[in-house]
Amino acid sequence: MWWRKQKDEVPKVELREICADADLDEVLGQEDVVVFKHSTSCPVSWVAHSQVMRYLGGHPDSPFVMVNVIKARPTSQEIARRTGVRHESPQIIVLHKGAVVTSMSHGEITENRLGEVVPNS
Repeated sequence: MWWRKQKDEVPKVELREICADADLDEVLGQEDVVVFKHSTSCPVSWVAHSQVMRYLGGHPDSPFVMVNVIKARPTSQEIARRTGVRHESPQIIVLHKGAVVTSMSHGEITENRLGEVVPNS
């Protein structure tokens, strides 16, 4: 089950955080990018965060960025507006040249599922 704690340690990976429209403009201009919307006050979001970190531990060059939806609410809302993907948290939005390829939220965010949808996995 996705919510069960894993016995192995979650890798410590640096994840770029975006928090302004200027950051968002740059991110949406990338060839491929995966946006991870994360709420630091939500237990379900922390489970998704650990799944993202596990994935990144094996794929450190994956094009991930994170939006802390509490600290950067306007940026999170702007992502929803520009992509047309209704805001949820936790949420993954995979973009190619600014266009949405796929999105998922909550329990759908697993290390295995990320391996299926992240470009160059």
